[in-house]
Amino acid sequence: MGSERRIEKWNASWIIVAGRAVCAGCLESQALGDCDSQFSHAPTCEASDELAKHPWVALHDILDRERG
Repeated sequence: MGSERRIEKWNASWIIVAGRAVCAGCLESQALGDCDSQFSHAPTCEASDELAKHPWVALHDILDRERG
């Protein structure tokens, strides 16, 4: 999957608001400073892939690959 498609996928699941990654499904959020910790979704949230566990790491990986 190309970088553009990967960033579109990330952006479909996450919103960045005031330096926090916000899950589009449950609206729970995580500060960038907590990126080493697993994301805590609401119990009813259906997010379950690796992207859902560490959104900041996933975004970093996407941007790092694009940069080369």
